[in-house]
Amino acid sequence: MFSSNRVLKDFFNPLTLLLAVALIMLCYCYFDRPLVDWLYSLDLRDRFPLLTWVTQLGNFGIDLLLFFVAALFFRYVYVNSLWEERAWFLWLCVALSNVVCGVLKVILGRARPDLWLQLHEYGFSWLTTDSSHMSFPSGHTTTIMSVAFGFSVIFPRFWPLFVLGGILVALSRVLLLQHYLSDVLVAIVLTLLVVTSLVAVLRKKKWLSRIC
Repeated sequence: MFSSNRVLKDFFNPLTLLLAVALIMLCYCYFDRPLVDWLYSLDLRDRFPLLTWVTQLGNFGIDLLLFFVAALFFRYVYVNSLWEERAWFLWLCVALSNVVCGVLKVILGRARPDLWLQLHEYGFSWLTTDSSHMSFPSGHTTTIMSVAFGFSVIFPRFWPLFVLGGILVALSRVLLLQHYLSDVLVAIVLTLLVVTSLVAVLRKKKWLSRIC
């Protein structure tokens, strides 16, 4: 069963943090560029156009609007206070996670895979609003994983399905050469921490007792 308190406790274990950081650094130093070069040779975007549709499940604007409309629907059309609160909770998960992600994108300014493929530019440029240097962390991954973790809180019995689905959508960002693997891994970790921290705060204030 998905437990935010247990996740936070386990993740802040020094060994777990060390392993996560080590994996991300290994990807950045040794795996990201070779993986991008190999995926580029496969031309998956043209061979599997379905990937382009799958990746849109992590579109920030679409998901945020969807949960906003759902909250209004359950408030004014089909009145159901429980589902209204759930919709607002999911909206908050997506919004907060993307705020943190957006700030990191601007501060870090990592070049996207396209720049590596075209110019062999790799790394961080720091403090930029140029979209071609906003690869880290992955925004689509942040969005879809915030939805996955949010639903895992509401329906903890099915958390493996939600998380697996989120990871599959997140991997589409790598397959489509929109992000490096380390961008996706960092986004997953970041979103997990944001959502579980949000849940911990809401539970402390007893604002979450009804929805899950």
